Amino acid sequence: MKNILSLILMLLSVSVFGQKIPVMQKKATGKEIHIDVYSAFQKKAPMLKASQFVEDIEFVPLETTDDCLLDQFLKEIVVTKDYILVHDYNFCYRFDRKGKFLNKIGAKGNGPGEYTKAMSISIDTINKWVYMSDNWQLKLVKFDYSGKHLGDIKHKISDARNIYLYKPSQLLVESMLYHFAKKGERFSFNFYSEKENRVLSRMSCDYPLDIPKKMVSVAPIAYNYKGDLRVKDFWCDTIYRVVDPYHLESHVIIDRGKFERYKTDNKSLTTGKVDPRHRMVLGISRIQETDRYILMTSRQGVIVHDKKTGTTHTGGFNDNLSCVMEDLYGSPGIRSNHFPSCVQGNEYYTFRHAYEFMEDGNGKHTVTDARYDAYRKMVKGLKADDNPVIMIMKLKK
Repeated sequence: MKNILSLILMLLSVSVFGQKIPVMQKKATGKEIHIDVYSAFQKKAPMLKASQFVEDIEFVPLETTDDCLLDQFLKEIVVTKDYILVHDYNFCYRFDRKGKFLNKIGAKGNGPGEYTKAMSISIDTINKWVYMSDNWQLKLVKFDYSGKHLGDIKHKISDARNIYLYKPSQLLVESMLYHFAKKGERFSFNFYSEKENRVLSRMSCDYPLDIPKKMVSVAPIAYNYKGDLRVKDFWCDTIYRVVDPYHLESHVIIDRGKFERYKTDNKSLTTGKVDPRHRMVLGISRIQETDRYILMTSRQGVIVHDKKTGTTHTGGFNDNLSCVMEDLYGSPGIRSNHFPSCVQGNEYYTFRHAYEFMEDGNGKHTVTDARYDAYRKMVKGLKADDNPVIMIMKLKK
């Protein structure tokens, strides 16, 4: 174990491409949105209801074929006017808007146009490009929507994780091991230029204390809102807007109140038990934003902040992987391990397996018109081993 940690620290100490990389400058705007999560959690509901922030839902069953058998979990979902693209950690698949399978993107291997394990993808909807991040080979593999290979990009970032598109040919690359570095040498994001084939800048983690070395989840967070990237370090309470590759400005401040940060390892690697001292740890792990809402998941539960009214609603999790009760159509609800993951405009994308609709797809519902009849018809047409059903949630404006 000691040798592994030494190797990790050595990799982190080496500058990418041997260059001195600028650190993104952070600026306070004085116009930040403040979210008092501690006060909101004093009124936490057992579970939030979809009708609190969802206007309607579109259900799209993904076609099942011998060439298209999706894995148990969909990491990314992108919905455009014409297509649905999903990534299941193995491949990227393209469907039309009705769920008909069109083609698979990419192939596994070690050669050009191939990847060993695609941990993350990023989709340029303007140019119709798909970037697949191969962390093992330290490269991005680039395709068009039809699956044509457009090139391999050797970024040489040793601890690359998730990738996020900023603008065409510019990507934000999440660091996987930054918490192993010393204070003052922790960088949670790398801003990479495909055209220049280099890292333009880095985002520093300004947490002044030591970070436990066996943390299970300390990944920084990035999401796209209205064509801009928003970023948050796991150990920071400020969400920043990326102005350009070299400048960040404050966008949201999360007021944690009495909630604490991790001071010890958040989970035993041997027993898997959670330290009881972490009962008051907030631990925000995912964030997305729409015109009206800021959606977050934390160790304490889910958070929905209404920017229009200034109110914040919180809820817990249940035992069947749900964190939001779907009370419009009575479907299985929003997955707790997929909230919030995929948002575009005022739409939130998630999925449930076909068998979940068959087992738990006739719950209490408030939609009683022809839309509900169409939903029930869809459920009756499913088979237990079918591909997942995409749920396109139209959020209130």
